[in-house]
Amino acid sequence: MTDINRYRNVSLSHDTYNTLTKLSKVLLQDTTLSISKTVEAIAKEKAKKLDGKFTNKNAKNQRA
Repeated sequence: MTDINRYRNVSLSHDTYNTLTKLSKVLLQDTTLSISKTVEAIAKEKAKKLDGKFTNKNAKNQRA
């Protein structure tokens, strides 16, 4: 059973899923990432580019 304290679930459109499938094959040379690792890699890359310029106050649709 999935540890809900460590993981979350997301719903994606078919187009987004297909895009992630394509990205999963090109993000790391000679390796295909899982969809979840692809999302994780893209999120970390974006956060690094923002360099701490985002906070929870700026996030939309927060869960309590």
